[in-house]
Amino acid sequence: MNEPAGTGRRRAALVLLADGPFRLAWAAGALAGVMRWLEMVAVGIFVIRETGSPMAVALILFLRQVPMLLLGAFAGALSERADRRVIMLAAHTFMAAVMTVLAILALSGALTMWQVGIGVFCSGIFWSLDFPVRRTMLGDVAGTPRLAAAIALDSSTANLTRMLGPLIGGLAMEGIGIAGAYLIGTVCFGGGAVLLLFVHYRRNTIASASGRNLIGSVREGLAHLPRQPILLGTLLATVVMNLFGFPYLNMIPVIGEQNLALDATLTGSLISTEAATAFVTALAVATLARPEHFVPLYICCGALFLACILLFSFAGTYAEAVAALLVSGIGFAGFAAMQGTLILAFAPLAMRARFMGLMAVAIGGAGPVGTLHVGLMADHFGTPTAVGIMAGEGLVCLALLVLAVPELRPWSGRTPGSGPASPSDPERRN
Repeated sequence: MNEPAGTGRRRAALVLLADGPFRLAWAAGALAGVMRWLEMVAVGIFVIRETGSPMAVALILFLRQVPMLLLGAFAGALSERADRRVIMLAAHTFMAAVMTVLAILALSGALTMWQVGIGVFCSGIFWSLDFPVRRTMLGDVAGTPRLAAAIALDSSTANLTRMLGPLIGGLAMEGIGIAGAYLIGTVCFGGGAVLLLFVHYRRNTIASASGRNLIGSVREGLAHLPRQPILLGTLLATVVMNLFGFPYLNMIPVIGEQNLALDATLTGSLISTEAATAFVTALAVATLARPEHFVPLYICCGALFLACILLFSFAGTYAEAVAALLVSGIGFAGFAAMQGTLILAFAPLAMRARFMGLMAVAIGGAGPVGTLHVGLMADHFGTPTAVGIMAGEGLVCLALLVLAVPELRPWSGRTPGSGPASPSDPERRN
């Protein structure tokens, strides 16, 4: 007798958490995730207090996004050749050293704005590895049958860290200042490195690209896009969201400090508020989402997120801001969980890492432009108005994209394996 589908997916999630290599790699990512959001809040508050300029905040956080554009695709190609665990182990160790140096500078009173900028740029290098290396490694460890559960679990964890990180960052800033944030970073990245030392798994040998150079591997991934409109559409939707949606996060420290007159802890709690509902939603996706839900969740949740950010821009009180962000978390989680899942589900197995690298490029290319875009508008029109204009632009662009790419229409019924594989990809089996 067949068990209900939802029970099977919940069991898959529990089995993954009981799997030693997956659990260690997952936990290492969770520790780094805490610092990802903690740093954004701490650095944003530090810069706005030092300069009073929303554009200065945008410029500093712009530096964290640039490496994804410059390195994302090459990180995916490199991931096909080198041991992904070793890459992430080296990255965690490097970031632990960077955080330690910055903490020492801050405690000694010698920390300058350009040193903060170098720190966030190094963080950007680390996060350029997230999609092509870390998440692909999680897919390797989990295996194709448990892929959706693995990515959704990772997404739920990302939302949990997005809930904890800003609160911890706000408390650290109120306590001993930005030095506290950097000391926590040393612990998070150092702890992740220790966990990765004990991760052992057998990687997919099909995904080897040893016969090609890095540039050739990237070109092959780009050449494959026209044959898979669903992959192209997924990447374009990612561009829209990172250009017109997610950059609002960089402006939360500005809105909290200047418009809502909040202290650092309450400012951090604004991001945590969205993350709370995102965490619950991601858990629901991990246990309930079926392949036929992937595309509808991706598009509809993206639209919901943009609409809530538009409402957030009109919030005049802390309570109104919290209400808008609580609902936006549902959209954020659904979109984020499906972002990597669609790439891993529809891409040929041998090219997964390259397409995850292209996803990093889509994020890294649009994110910095979106950050500068909202920063410039904030200096001219005020931060809330700038966020509202940006979200409205995003809704229009997402609607146009759905019209242009039929495979992205929520009612298209597109599922992994529902379309023919490319003749040049006989090894595709997902």
